Amino acid sequence: MPESLLRVVANYLIAIPLLAFVICFWLNPGSRRDFLLRGVVVLVSGFLLAKIGGALIDDPRPFVALHRSPLIPHEADNGFPSDHTLLGVSLALLILPVTRWLSLVALVAAILVGCARVACLIHSPLDIVGSIGMAVIANGIGLGVATIFSNRNKSTGSNLSSSKVSEQ
Repeated sequence: MPESLLRVVANYLIAIPLLAFVICFWLNPGSRRDFLLRGVVVLVSGFLLAKIGGALIDDPRPFVALHRSPLIPHEADNGFPSDHTLLGVSLALLILPVTRWLSLVALVAAILVGCARVACLIHSPLDIVGSIGMAVIANGIGLGVATIFSNRNKSTGSNLSSSKVSEQ
């Protein structure tokens, strides 16, 4: 893959999961509050997991370890986890209950971002795999919190499980 394409994928393809999240938000007018609550919990959980993981795992960026220049200018700090992959996979999994096909598109884009960042020597495969695991855990936390609030609010008619738009 040409270096210029790797740079574009590594830096800008993250827009696809972000756009997918915005689309799902607007396509669910009846459950926006619940969707946003789950989104906030997922993103905050992911952020906290990233901070904890980064403190526990010191993984030098490949361009530092290999004494090479990265394709994308970057600080020579700890590479674990990949924030781009964590955000993209978190958003892809977050929209899964709303639309499977758009979630799959967002997930593929997020994984491509991670792979491109590995190819650019910004991250190692460990950083990407760790980020995917953290995104799964963060979404589990988000679903758990949302379920608790949903059960509390059943009498008011607020329910996260009613956020289905498409099963395609």
